[in-house]
Amino acid sequence: MKMASAWSTKPDSKLAAQDAWEMLSQKLQAVPQMMFIHSSCAYDNRAVVAELRFLAPDVPLHGGTSCLGVMTEAGFHTADGFGLGLLGIVDPFGHYDVGIADSSDDPKAAATSALDQALGHAGRPGEVPVAVIMTSPPGPEELVIHAIEAHVGAKVPIIGGTVADNDMSGQWRQFANDTVSRQAISIAVLFPSCDIGHAFHSGYEPTIHRGKATRAEGRVLFEVDSRPAAQVYNEWTGGLIDDLPPEGGSMVPMATFTPIGSPVGQVGGIPYYRLSYPVEVLGNQAILLYTDIQPDSEVVLMRGTPESLATRTGRVAAAAVDAAPFGAGEVKGALVLFCSGCMLAVQDRMQESVAALNAALDGAPFLCAFTLGEQGCFIGGENRHGNLMAAVLAFGPVRAER
Repeated sequence: MKMASAWSTKPDSKLAAQDAWEMLSQKLQAVPQMMFIHSSCAYDNRAVVAELRFLAPDVPLHGGTSCLGVMTEAGFHTADGFGLGLLGIVDPFGHYDVGIADSSDDPKAAATSALDQALGHAGRPGEVPVAVIMTSPPGPEELVIHAIEAHVGAKVPIIGGTVADNDMSGQWRQFANDTVSRQAISIAVLFPSCDIGHAFHSGYEPTIHRGKATRAEGRVLFEVDSRPAAQVYNEWTGGLIDDLPPEGGSMVPMATFTPIGSPVGQVGGIPYYRLSYPVEVLGNQAILLYTDIQPDSEVVLMRGTPESLATRTGRVAAAAVDAAPFGAGEVKGALVLFCSGCMLAVQDRMQESVAALNAALDGAPFLCAFTLGEQGCFIGGENRHGNLMAAVLAFGPVRAER
């Protein structure tokens, strides 16, 4: 079992793919059984993927676009909006593969189709994978999670990221093998020969402000405690959105440090939360979120700081290792998903994030993508879609029974 990361910030799409592949090949000294790729939308990603498929035609490839660039153990990689990264896995006794399906009409059906493809290609139809990696466009994440759980059960950890672009203009893409799409569900199934560890955290703290979502539908929070949601949120935040016009407006990026939390479970009597990013005040003083919100659920104002966000990835990686049957010194590599909104808020401190991840993973290779939404499995086993969060999947040594 061996893993390595590679990266490039060359602006030419084909040359960047060649550059990263050459770096990965030199580190691995073998053809990988699986390759993850995340790259910024500044590239012609069809050309990037086509070149990687030419260089490694039989290697399953999975990923999507990442805001501005990527992060590896070597640093934060972006130059004028260009940056791509690879994570390769050499695991001759493991089985990995991917599937992808257009989600324009029916995201749940697309997720099921992509999952069936991946399981069939991996030669493990009917078997339950150790983990599932999902990549989707913004919007159907909860539907995709439900579809995956309906197929393989709720105990399989789901890790993933909602693809991002550099400026919220809709240039995001999903990748799987030869396919690059703007509106598809890409899924990878993992049957590694090694043990894994995973964690999903917010890094934000709950405040004293909380209430009930007395009126909510889909991703719109209309009322909290029977009052207009925007009015309540503004009071809770001490007038954060005072300057928005009566007809509403964008809350991005002003709400990055004060999202809405929903309790998911408890550990030792201490609750843990899924975060929802308040992205817009609507004309009726409702708030549009980037996650679904359940009617009558508890909503809590959460609070973060630049310091907590800059080092959060390290804490999540440490939690992933703590949950695994191996120590930090045995980590072979990791896949990390980190909210692009958080990254943009602390962009000048990303070397702190690199240092925190390197400390938690003992210098093991990792690839981190910056996403518009994060999917992960909480410590209680709940697979969820959230915002402003971080998810880590760590790979350890080959299992002893092998």
